[in-house]
Amino acid sequence: MSSNFQVDLTSIGLKINYLYEVLATTYALKNNKIVPNTAAMGIRLLENNTIKIWSFPNTTTYKNLDSTKLIILNFVDNIFLYAIASLKGNFMFSSIETVTEQHYNLYPFNVKNEHKAIFKGIKRGNSIHLPYLNQAWAIISCVATNKNQTVKTDILGKVELVELSLSVIFCEKFKESFKLYNRAENLTLETIVLATKLYVAKEKKDKTLFNKIKDKIEENVNEVLRFGKNESALKAIEYVKNYVSSLMT
Repeated sequence: MSSNFQVDLTSIGLKINYLYEVLATTYALKNNKIVPNTAAMGIRLLENNTIKIWSFPNTTTYKNLDSTKLIILNFVDNIFLYAIASLKGNFMFSSIETVTEQHYNLYPFNVKNEHKAIFKGIKRGNSIHLPYLNQAWAIISCVATNKNQTVKTDILGKVELVELSLSVIFCEKFKESFKLYNRAENLTLETIVLATKLYVAKEKKDKTLFNKIKDKIEENVNEVLRFGKNESALKAIEYVKNYVSSLMT
């Protein structure tokens, strides 16, 4: 485990000012237990070893960070995990797979003085055990330090986001990853992100935007199916199709 200012994130392949998509695990405290929530998240590494993320203020990710401050960024190769982590909610069919306790391992974390009050009652000595995805080839643990309201423009139009600065606590590489996403996987990841925005369009009751995003999803789905050989991408695309169908009701 590396100390805060000695962490070299380029050792796991990160480059300054590049945007990366990871699976971010944040934590809520319920009945003296740590309850993880994992969702896809774009991250950007800055010059001062700070990581920037952007979150919708009504998401579980943001609410957890606002409460417990801690986050683990999971680097995984399995594109299907992005689908089941990103597309979830009460509207999903009970038969559809989601991220469960079986997807997590525990990592020991030394609680700093500023976090002791948050984790009072669940820490043992000065440490707690934070869940992270057991398929991760590397993880970065961070604490949220600053936040600012911002407005960005994308397919949804102007959207209000919270920009959060993350201070790196440690980085752990469990194995080497030589994975380069191919065209099918990159397109699948893009489609998963579009599906999350489809839900936002439904919540906004914007039928025109909903149909626009749905058409783009269908276009991407057909393109991935045309490639037809990547098992993980095909499984993720089938999951997206079921998710989109659930939003049509």
